[in-house]
Amino acid sequence: MTTRSYFMRTLNLTLFLFLFAPICSVFSWLFNFLSVQLTNISFVNLSTVKTITDIISSTCLGFALFSLLLALLLIGIEIFQRIKTDSLWNYCQSVYHTFLLRHFLFQRERVQKISNLEHPTVTTINPIHNGFNRAVRKCIVDIRKDAITIFLKIPRDQQGQKILKEMEALLKEEIVNQHTDYYFSSPIRVRNQMWFNRKNVDPFGAVACVKQKPDSPLFLLFSIMTYWVYYDPQ
Repeated sequence: MTTRSYFMRTLNLTLFLFLFAPICSVFSWLFNFLSVQLTNISFVNLSTVKTITDIISSTCLGFALFSLLLALLLIGIEIFQRIKTDSLWNYCQSVYHTFLLRHFLFQRERVQKISNLEHPTVTTINPIHNGFNRAVRKCIVDIRKDAITIFLKIPRDQQGQKILKEMEALLKEEIVNQHTDYYFSSPIRVRNQMWFNRKNVDPFGAVACVKQKPDSPLFLLFSIMTYWVYYDPQ
């Protein structure tokens, strides 16, 4: 599967809305506080300014409520779908492992810039990693009953792609360590996207992610078919 699910399409939007709502609430409180203070000033006519602050406060509060309700609606739809077709625990695991994988991929190398004025040093994030970290923030781990789909956005710049290529072996090892009950093959690249997803064994021997249950008939059948695909009589 190389099509993003509803969870993959709405997770970052939901996180943004949950972050945007309290920010708007803070601004609403600040402008409301300013409006109250303006009413205590009697020696200058500030009715126009007070009206403007009231409008801004109400607008910020409206944006906060709308963002919160929209985020809850998106989560509610996902929870309903999970309960109907999957499980709520897998939804929680998907969110947790998404943040875990982003934390693993995020680059934190810092560089020191030295200016000529008395040689002060300023520590900043390596600009090479900025594009890579922006792509990392879009990676998603979607855990279902018998499969895991992992989506990674490939950086647009050449240096970011080089970092991802160098980390590919470590990335696969980290994914396997996080999900010990699953078998992963090499990732699949589709344009500027990288996928680790579940596929059945096809005539070309493509396998991506299959639940390992050594005692189950499905696992035994999978092992036999894999052996048949890769078997070389010579």
